[in-house]
Parts: sequence; C-alpha cells; structure tokens
Amino acid sequence: MQRFSRAVFLPVIALSISTEALAQGPRLPGVAIVEIDDIAQSGKAAALTAMIQSSIAATNKFRVIEREQLAKLEREQTLAKRGTITSRDNGRIGGFEGADYLIYGSITTLSASKKSDMGATLIRGIFSSQGSQSQSCYTGKITLGLDIKISDKQTGQIRYVKRIDESQSSSICGDEIPQADSTVLMRSAADKVASGLITSVFPIKVADVGSDGVITLNYGEGSLRSGDYLTIFEPGKALVDPDTGAPMGTSERRIGIVEVIDVQSRFSRAKAVAGFTMDPPQVKFVARTMTKDDQEAFKPGKKKKN
Repeated sequence: MQRFSRAVFLPVIALSISTEALAQGPRLPGVAIVEIDDIAQSGKAAALTAMIQSSIAATNKFRVIEREQLAKLEREQTLAKRGTITSRDNGRIGGFEGADYLIYGSITTLSASKKSDMGATLIRGIFSSQGSQSQSCYTGKITLGLDIKISDKQTGQIRYVKRIDESQSSSICGDEIPQADSTVLMRSAADKVASGLITSVFPIKVADVGSDGVITLNYGEGSLRSGDYLTIFEPGKALVDPDTGAPMGTSERRIGIVEVIDVQSRFSRAKAVAGFTMDPPQVKFVARTMTKDDQEAFKPGKKKKN
C-alpha cells in the first residue's frame, strides 16, 4: 500500500510544478528609468517619466520597474556600501536587481517661437464703418527636445541613443504666444523611446502572411502608425569574428517595402508596396523603418541592391 501511494504521489508533484511554471510564463526583460534630467526647467520630468513607463508597459514585452521600486533599491544600495550584498550578479554590491535595461534622459528644450508668414496679414473690420485694420500673423511653434540613452545593465553596452525632437505649429496674430498641448508632444516622444527600446532588443518581425497578401507584424500601438513604411529583410546566418569568436550579428537580405495600413494594440497589418517580385515575405522575417537607401533600391527599373 505504501509503495502504491508513493507511485501516485510523485507524478502529482511533477504535474503541479509543471503547471505552475507554465502559468508564470517566460520572464520578460526588466526596464528601469533611472533619471530624466530637466535641463530645460520645464517641470515636465515626472510626467514624461510616467508616459515612458506607460508606453513601454503597453508593448507587453518588458517589465517596468517604477520609481518607487528604484527608491527602495537606492536605499538597499546605501546598506550595500556598508557591506550588505543586495545584488544577485555574482556578489556585485548594489545594482538594479531585475532591471536588464536602464534608461537615462534629459529634457533639453521646451520652447515657443514664432516666424513671420512672409508679410501675411489678417484683415479685420473690412466691412466696418471704422475702416479696415490689419494685423501681422505668424506661424507659432512649440518644440520639445529630448536626449535618450538606453544601456544594457549586464554588459554596459549602449543599445539606443537618440535625440528626439517633437514640435507642434499653430497660426497666431499680433502679440499672442504660441499655444500647444505639451502633453501631446511628450506622449509622442514617450512612444518613440518605447519603440527605440523594443526594436533594439526585439526587432519587428512578420508574424503572419495572409492568403490575401496582408502581412501581420508583431508590434502595434506605441511602436507603429498607419502610413509607416518598413523594409522587410530575410535573416541570414549568424556571423562570428574569426579571431575572437565574438558574434557580429547576422547577414540579411532586403526583399521589399511594406506600408502599415492598420494598427491594433499588439499587432499591425501591412501591405506590400515595392519589391517581393521573387521573394515573398515569410514568418520571422525582420522589418525595419525604411531608409532613403531602401527606397532608392526598389525604384522601378532599378536593379535591387542587397
């Protein structure tokens, strides 16, 4: 009887562990926004930090470590300097546990300017008995400038460096001050930071090719927009430095250009607009933002360059 109980009990434990592991799923990489400096003294650093966190979380590809967690880790680091080991990285003192990628940034500009519209005027009171009045009009512009750096915590490698400039224009007259919604500018900048992070770690890939030719990509809102043009690449073999044995990336071949036509929360649909004459796109092919060189390579009548 005891032998029978043991034989039943052990498989049950194994099944329980397997089910728990499956429920937890794969570990997503962790991201921490270490600091957003407000060089421009805009007062928007906290709001921008929150927007970047939201944009990254919306990709469903990363775990976001928020400021409250960072504050706790900073306190732990203070203890670590006194001899307490808080990191799991081979005895290293301090560190951002659970964070695989660290984001640093600076708001460098948040300014308003106006430019004359070549003498354009707004005629007021033209039908008034007091006669016509003219007032100079301008194009008003609000600009948000942001410097961003994303590094790999384990290797120290800088994965993404970008100067992001967002602007919004409006017509103003007389002594008015250009008005714009800074929230819109910051949201757009936050989406670009998230897009830069995810595409440097997880390139955009073809997830499905329908019988109607519609191509499904594995990125959606926050990373892609309708009207975006992407170049599709066929991945090749891994390249290794013959001297050091270090990986150098992979060889690849561009096969065509697509236009994003529909964006959902976690995926997008696109249609082919150039290329693919001999090579249809396939699942796991990589997509990157189209460059001028890509566009030139697929001009009608021009030999394709890989």
